Amino acid sequence: MICHHMLDSKNSTADNRSSLAWPARIENYRQRFGAAYLGDGEAPHLENNWVTGVWFMGNSYQKRDAYYGAFQGNFLKRIAALFPDRRRTLHLFAGRVDLTAFPGDTLDCNPALAPTYCCNAETCDGVPLHQYDFVLADPPYSMSDAERYGQCMVNRNKVVQTLSGGLPAGAFIVWLDQVLPMYRKAELKIEAVIGIVGSTNHRFRVLTVFRRL
Repeated sequence: MICHHMLDSKNSTADNRSSLAWPARIENYRQRFGAAYLGDGEAPHLENNWVTGVWFMGNSYQKRDAYYGAFQGNFLKRIAALFPDRRRTLHLFAGRVDLTAFPGDTLDCNPALAPTYCCNAETCDGVPLHQYDFVLADPPYSMSDAERYGQCMVNRNKVVQTLSGGLPAGAFIVWLDQVLPMYRKAELKIEAVIGIVGSTNHRFRVLTVFRRL
């Protein structure tokens, strides 16, 4: 079921040929926030050829929306600064994501949230994935989280398999979770792994950046 209109077919394929290199991404982030904690414009922090680092969110837990699971503080602005070259964004497990801070289309299985695409993320039925060059995914982290949304726990591996099979070459999947989902190295390459640390008594998470080969 598609709750709203689909994208214009005249822009049916994402073009990522002008995608920035990581030093330029980090420098753009540094100019916006002062410190990237991922290296600098000359030398990114690397581990196993991945850009690595940690973002300390601290006590910045203000949310634009009180919806359970909403992004904290300036998280979306940080992602936007790291990927200024993104063209078409799909918010997966969107909830009530702040589209002012991070414009894009939304996918959620709850019709009450009026997503662009109202469907299961494991199949993405009716979603023209080939039109998107950037997917931001924030799935339920646990069974108890899924119950808070009134849903069953998602099969992460199926979601990643669907995305890797439908997105165009060069597209990014930015996955925020407490688990690294299974993926095929012939289809996806990990380009960055960023630890997300909040204040005390909050869960650690990891932001994994995949690139479609």
